[in-house]
Amino acid sequence: MRVILFLLLLALLPVGLFAGWVITEESTDPFGNRLIQTTFIQNNLIRHETPTSIAIIDLDNKIITMVFTQYRVYWSGSSDELMQNTMEIYDNQMESMIVGLPETQRKELDSIYNSIKDQMLDSTDFAANQNISVVETDLAQEILGYIAVKYNIIKDSTVIESVWHTTEVQPYNDIDIDNMISFMRQLNQGSVQGNISQTTEYLNLLRRGMLLKSVEFFPDSSKFETTVTNIREINIALDFFLPPDNYRKAELADILNLIPVDAEDESDR
Repeated sequence: MRVILFLLLLALLPVGLFAGWVITEESTDPFGNRLIQTTFIQNNLIRHETPTSIAIIDLDNKIITMVFTQYRVYWSGSSDELMQNTMEIYDNQMESMIVGLPETQRKELDSIYNSIKDQMLDSTDFAANQNISVVETDLAQEILGYIAVKYNIIKDSTVIESVWHTTEVQPYNDIDIDNMISFMRQLNQGSVQGNISQTTEYLNLLRRGMLLKSVEFFPDSSKFETTVTNIREINIALDFFLPPDNYRKAELADILNLIPVDAEDESDR
């Protein structure tokens, strides 16, 4: 009887209360290298997973966790803490690089570094200051059984990216899309892709559905292509959005210093 009552209660719960989404994408860079990324979405939690890395975003608490499976360690903190840690690492690397350099080379390297640092710290609304627009075309393509309309992203009269968008599936309904956009803006400061994703038209595409395919064009005629190869609705255990219990929390600088050492050891064998 208790089992029957439990099943009845489940049937009365709102549809999708526990449901999440899993999305698999395959990307190909200009050199023909392929990368597969899987994204899990549920209740304002996002997990991005590649064969070599895991990033978990808690939108409610504005926390990002980076898991390094090869070394069984992880780092967790806010976007501000991530930026602060990154800048401290860059500062230390710069100090070690300029030691012993002639004055002319030291000034040149220091100038390049300061320029990069300024871009990373600049919180200006790039999209408002650049001539970027998202234009719908009359072309459409069926991807995974969904009709996706092609949009061109144009900067200074040049198509820099094309995306195929559908409204027939909306996995981002399971999260606070504005919260996600705000968080991703902080992480993407200074990047070209971040500039594009800040335009009103681009954000509206995310609010109304999802992108099933994108092709980014480069000045040398090469391109970077990403296509969604699988999307389905599933129930995801909450602890899946936490680092494994047997992983050690570490400082970001310690983790990044660990990786090159092991890589060098592997190359000597």
